[in-house]
Amino acid sequence: MDIFRKIIAGICAILFVVSGVIALFAFNIESKAFNSANYKQAFENQNLYERMPEILANALHVSIAENVNAAPYLKPLTVEDWRATIASLLPPEEIKTLTDDALDSVLNYLNGNADSAVISLLPFKRHLSSPAGMEVVKQILRAQTDCTTEQLLQLGLGLLSGEIGLCNPPAEFIGLLNPLIESQLQVMTLTIPDEVTLISGTQSNSTTDLRINLDRARAVMKVTPFFPLFFLFGVSAFAIRSLVEWLKWWGYPFFITGAISSATALLGAPTFGLIVQRLLQNRGANFMPPIFFSTMRETVSAVTSQILKPVVIEGLILAVVGLIMMLVAIFIVKRK
Repeated sequence: MDIFRKIIAGICAILFVVSGVIALFAFNIESKAFNSANYKQAFENQNLYERMPEILANALHVSIAENVNAAPYLKPLTVEDWRATIASLLPPEEIKTLTDDALDSVLNYLNGNADSAVISLLPFKRHLSSPAGMEVVKQILRAQTDCTTEQLLQLGLGLLSGEIGLCNPPAEFIGLLNPLIESQLQVMTLTIPDEVTLISGTQSNSTTDLRINLDRARAVMKVTPFFPLFFLFGVSAFAIRSLVEWLKWWGYPFFITGAISSATALLGAPTFGLIVQRLLQNRGANFMPPIFFSTMRETVSAVTSQILKPVVIEGLILAVVGLIMMLVAIFIVKRK
């Protein structure tokens, strides 16, 4: 009977170690991976805020290209034109705020608190209609090829909204364009949308909604801590009959679980980063703009390290507790 009890207890102890390691990882991933604060810290650590003008430029360029009512003179502007404009107009602190709002919007979408993820263009539009916006427009004009006679004529007539391409007027002529540029900037701020979509809500609550499977996985992650508790109860019920047995049967599994978890989290962060990148590649590329998707992939390594840091700490605590219990058991046995 004692042999049978100890066999069952041994099986429960092994299952405790396996489920305990899984629970430490799963629970921390679920609680940390969907918190925008971790991504903001990763953006800060890797200087990814500097990429935001490019992300905004791509989103704005696509939005204008798909808008049939957009002013014709906005269509020729390239992504690089928009990137330079945004970088010139928005100070770094506002770019950081916009980025943080975008990350909040994406995580709100993934957490089911919103049906889409968007990024606001209101700060950009506000700066665009200011005197600084006029100087940026002049810089864009100077970067174009020289105007032809026909283009100069249309510019002089105030027909910048025609089907002609943007061009670089002579230096003596550009000062005369100030009233025209100012009026067109007012029109431009009305044409540019107040926000652009990062993740569309067209698939929300449908069978193709990514969040359905994600919510199922997260639900399983949340209950993983109950499995090691169940197996620990099995160890206690079948094996523990004295203080020394309690110290041994809890101490060894605690130590092994903590040591494996800490070592895996500490040494396996790059591997976990590659796994998450592969998951993003397979699942995220279809519903996220390429440039934003690329930037999110760059944050994976930093975010993975932050997610696994609590696993290292919790594993070490568990291993130390287990080691102390083992040493106390040895001490008691030697005294007897």
